[in-house]
Amino acid sequence: MKAKTMKDRTISSVEFVRHFGRYHDEAMREPIVLTKHGRASVVVMPVELYERMSKRESDPRRAYGQGEIPGDLADMFLTQLEQDSADYQATKDD
Repeated sequence: MKAKTMKDRTISSVEFVRHFGRYHDEAMREPIVLTKHGRASVVVMPVELYERMSKRESDPRRAYGQGEIPGDLADMFLTQLEQDSADYQATKDD
């Protein structure tokens, strides 16, 4: 489970429903964590933030698990590794 930061605003789902308008406006400024039975269950955030977060596939800092790396990225890494290996062998033979 993600550790909470100082900015995380947490309220119960019941409280959110009672005061939807107020919390809707607050969620436009920063995400709000909703709880159900005392446990975090949903995050309410502006759609622009959600869209940015959901497009992380194109984030060059993304980490991939074994077998998940896209083919074009794998080819780029393989080419660079082969070049690095050739460079290493060339300096080793000198």
